[in-house]
Amino acid sequence: MLRIQLLGKVNISSFGERIEDKLSNKLIALLSLLFLNKDKNLSKEKIISYLWPDSNEEAAKSNLRFHLWTIKKLIPQSEKGEELILNEKDFCRINQRYPFYCDKSVLDQYRPSGPSNAEELIKLKDLFQGDFLEGLYLKNCDEFNEMILFERVVCQNKQVEILEKLINLYEEQEKYEEGLQILNEVTAIEPYHERFAYQIISMYGKLGNRVAAINYYKKFESALRRNLNISPNKELKLLYGTLLGSSAESSAEPIKNISGIKKKKLLIESHCVPDIEYFWVADVIREVMRAADKKYMLEIPKLYLFDLGYIQRELLIDYEKIISAETELIAFVPAVRILQAFFQFLLHAADLYDLTIRTNSSQNMDPVSAQIRKHIEEKNLQGIWFEP
Repeated sequence: MLRIQLLGKVNISSFGERIEDKLSNKLIALLSLLFLNKDKNLSKEKIISYLWPDSNEEAAKSNLRFHLWTIKKLIPQSEKGEELILNEKDFCRINQRYPFYCDKSVLDQYRPSGPSNAEELIKLKDLFQGDFLEGLYLKNCDEFNEMILFERVVCQNKQVEILEKLINLYEEQEKYEEGLQILNEVTAIEPYHERFAYQIISMYGKLGNRVAAINYYKKFESALRRNLNISPNKELKLLYGTLLGSSAESSAEPIKNISGIKKKKLLIESHCVPDIEYFWVADVIREVMRAADKKYMLEIPKLYLFDLGYIQRELLIDYEKIISAETELIAFVPAVRILQAFFQFLLHAADLYDLTIRTNSSQNMDPVSAQIRKHIEEKNLQGIWFEP
């Protein structure tokens, strides 16, 4: 039997003998074209356009004849006298009666509605030994090289589909260790995919490894910020909040509600000074930053953050320390902008926390802060409560 491996470094054996070292890149390219189109006739004109685009017609036809003859010489007839390639006047194709195994052909037969048991999915997973035609490049054959790149994307997408199906199967079976192992493989391909990050954190939580879950979130968040200049999506942040809210004493136990997000409760004590504008608002900002996750709170849009920095400089100090970026000092911020920025600040906190703001000596609240608080209370924002 002929065995041909096209996923990864090309490996071809005929009747147990390795022959890829006897094949030039053009011969390997010709075989790969034929196997990619194994179920149909491939015109010789099309093959020539792929492999000898700059040659004149006679030279190109001569090259193709020579390469077909070389393959015939290196890959003998089957025991039943069948040739690997059916060579007709205007086209050629793989002879389906010739016994062969090709990993790419097996992969091409995969459909998402197909195998659903772990054993078959693992066999498909193990087909991937690297990129399609790894390391192969033909000089001055742009169309062929573009075809390789396209097929590599197709193969990678199928690899992710297969791995994801296996991950979901392991999760359904509560085989979290096995699921994490496959997730490590898929994140090597899709390092910034938030759905896979969510599954990793969730599985660590279900295994009771709260520390690993938190550390993974921080590592993933850092990679997103550093390489893509974005922050994790809301679902991941809420999941992280669940981890922060779970008791350290129970960290050895599975976190049962890891997939059903439960926000952490946050109670802050705020204070008032009667004659200093925005004192209560500034105090709430400071207390929230002290009690909440600073990195998360600093994810509000910079314009809001810098506007709030006008009344609470500690916010800007935290920004420079944690984000490692310079802040913008603003000489004056209108009251309406501070109101809008504070509103967004509290909304952002409420996405991750059930926030209760307790105010001591509220009768001494400065008039501007009192108007801002009244406006926000009238909105009846979910996740935000005021006492008294």
